[in-house]
Amino acid sequence: MAGNKRNIPEIRNRLREIADETGFEELHSLADELYRNSPVGRAANSSATLTPELAEEIRKYVAEHPTLHQRDVAQEFNVNPGRVSEALNHLV
Repeated sequence: MAGNKRNIPEIRNRLREIADETGFEELHSLADELYRNSPVGRAANSSATLTPELAEEIRKYVAEHPTLHQRDVAQEFNVNPGRVSEALNHLV
């Protein structure tokens, strides 16, 4: 069985089957613990949306400050470095 991996629902069901077959009730409790917790929620988006206008501002800023790293530019404009890269590559 080493090559066959079971997914969590299959393991949960098998634990319940074994509990029923053997009368070992603790397996029912263990099976019940094999559920994901409800998601707590995502953090609020704290960076600015990259609009075409903001992308143009970023390109101008980088042209004026060519030695800055993208992470520094990102902090200046409250975006992540990936958005700076998109702006510089004219993807927005």
